[in-house]
Amino acid sequence: MLLSISTAVIAAATGASALAVAGSKPEQIRSDQDPVFHLYLQAHPKNASQVVLGPVGTSEYFNIGGTIQSTNTSRYLNIGGDSTSYKTLTFDTASSTTAWQLEGDTIITSTSSSYGRQLNFLACKTDGGFWQVYLQTGSATPSGQTCSNYQSLHLPYEGPAV
Repeated sequence: MLLSISTAVIAAATGASALAVAGSKPEQIRSDQDPVFHLYLQAHPKNASQVVLGPVGTSEYFNIGGTIQSTNTSRYLNIGGDSTSYKTLTFDTASSTTAWQLEGDTIITSTSSSYGRQLNFLACKTDGGFWQVYLQTGSATPSGQTCSNYQSLHLPYEGPAV
């Protein structure tokens, strides 16, 4: 991927880690698969701690590097301790999750974390056209909800300058 190569080149040239370079500016995070194609990570407008995918116009921007912190609200993206394979994601004022990292342009949990390397997310329809997001460590889904399993989250592609 161009982002990975350019990030690696910048990192090598400056002596910085690829993660530090990639996370050096606030980034949007979006999905890239139907039915949540190009919906963006943000807090639900009626519940600031609920993590959802929604329209670009209300998207948040994030600093990424071990933690994921919204530059809009200063809240951190945390993973809940659910006993199911889908783990509730929340936005909180303090960081309790330091497992986040980038693999190319993809949001994952680190191999060394208690979750292992995970890159799948679950998105379930909620009110207002939003989709609640969970970290998926298996294949279960909440009963009675319309959900899409095995979603991934990415930084938007920024093509080469013309």
